[in-house]
Amino acid sequence: MRVLSIACAVFALQIAALTPALGQEAPSVASLEQVARFETLIDTDPKAALDLAETILATQDDDNLRLIFARAALAAGEPARALTFLAPLASRLAAIDPRRTESFDLTAAAQDKLGDPRAALRARLAAYDTLEKRLGPENPALLMRLEALRPQVEALMPQILPQLEAMRAVLLESARPAAKSLRAEGKPDAVTVWYGTNRAATGNPDPAQAYGSERGDLSVGKLVVTIPPNHLAGMIERPGGWVFTDHLDPNEHVVLAEIAQMGREAFAAGCCGSEDRLLFVHGYNVSFHDGALRAAQLSYDLEFPGQTMYYSWPSKGSLYGYLSDANGVVSTRPAMEEFFEIATRGSGKLHVIAHSMGNRYTLEALETFLLRHPDRHLGQLVLAAPDVDRAEFLARFPVLRNHVDGVTLYASKHDLALKVSRQVNGGARLGDANDQVVTIDGLDTVDASRIEADSLGHSYFGDAPQILGDILGLVRLGWSAEERCSVAPRAATQGRLWEVEPDGCRVEAVRAAGDLLRIYGVQALAEAQRRLDVAPGDQVEFWQGVMAVVQTSLPQ
Repeated sequence: MRVLSIACAVFALQIAALTPALGQEAPSVASLEQVARFETLIDTDPKAALDLAETILATQDDDNLRLIFARAALAAGEPARALTFLAPLASRLAAIDPRRTESFDLTAAAQDKLGDPRAALRARLAAYDTLEKRLGPENPALLMRLEALRPQVEALMPQILPQLEAMRAVLLESARPAAKSLRAEGKPDAVTVWYGTNRAATGNPDPAQAYGSERGDLSVGKLVVTIPPNHLAGMIERPGGWVFTDHLDPNEHVVLAEIAQMGREAFAAGCCGSEDRLLFVHGYNVSFHDGALRAAQLSYDLEFPGQTMYYSWPSKGSLYGYLSDANGVVSTRPAMEEFFEIATRGSGKLHVIAHSMGNRYTLEALETFLLRHPDRHLGQLVLAAPDVDRAEFLARFPVLRNHVDGVTLYASKHDLALKVSRQVNGGARLGDANDQVVTIDGLDTVDASRIEADSLGHSYFGDAPQILGDILGLVRLGWSAEERCSVAPRAATQGRLWEVEPDGCRVEAVRAAGDLLRIYGVQALAEAQRRLDVAPGDQVEFWQGVMAVVQTSLPQ
């Protein structure tokens, strides 16, 4: 075992025993209000806020809340209290979870303030160990950590200095791996994502911790996410049984590998020319890291032929941070407007997929941006499970409709997150298909209620192969709803209403059919039949699905 790992193991023995992880379920309105009360108090009465934090954790022991409370305690000059909040996390979070690295970093900062440099160094060694397990031993993000560790190790643990120097030499000699093309045979595929965010930069070289949850000015840059060779559409592969794994493997898992901030003009020159772009805007309870993985997964699963883009607004990254997340829409608007100005440059079209509360941020910024730039035009605007007031959307829709090729709404009756939102906000949400789903002229409304989803019923847009297939046909192939085979029409009083079929076309079949139609044109069906005739048994069903897509798409 490596010396650094031994040091980490020693540190871990000092942490509280393993506690069962909290299952994901919709939080109560009362718990959301308690966390919002904490956010209000922390600036005016830190002691009362931290007392309230302990009360909250007694009933809602959430890992993300513990990190939020620990940061607040450190900022308030309460390092001992911060350690209390952090104590369970080192043994509760998996070694490759970015939050585990942050918990050790916060522990080190608290120990520094308490005047215990040796304990602080042990925590920093533990943070390094988790980062190395997540990114691999040759990732350049590790070098800055080693440089900072060197003087502390020299003073307090000189016995491990030779190994630290050997690791540093390996990092200095390692060349940064070149980006791989999509679908590279037998290797992780690298997806380049052009990002914008108004999260405050942390200065941390760890890609997963480059941006926190506080608001800042607009930053732009480029990141790389690797997709494993056996990736399944709709999945963001993570290790099975998080608490039992200690290694993140790019050959098995989706990994945020690199990140680099850029200047505005260099960014615009790289992202926004003649190629089309696909922009993803995440919802509430999402970190910068997790949203980046979803943006890459969507682009990869859709085999989007242009540039992948991602906007991350400063979500608290906690189920219980709903009210805080909702309060940042107006203050984020200027940064998002600026990002849209860059992202819509050039002759390529910008397609936008916004999820959940991210629709509020997107619609707020788009409306004012388009009023100021009436010459700009978007491709497809996809509103996935939008946590938006229905009346507010109807008021904004005319401006949006005049500046986009099309607007598609995905809604569901089983979205627990939107049911909670309705209780909090007192109004029906656009993505909630209960009562009467919104149908108006110029909008394609898709009811996804028949599709199985996650425990909250809220992330179906990126998980379900049928919906991915529908979005692929929309943003990559430019097919109308009539041409797409994942949805069937349903009667509506006005506008167009569709329903996702559980046995509808899946994204893999739509991808293959799109390629055949592009290459073979009207002969695509004959080519699909030829491939079906020679297909081995385990591929017959797939090619039957491809033929169904081609038949639906060809002129009758």
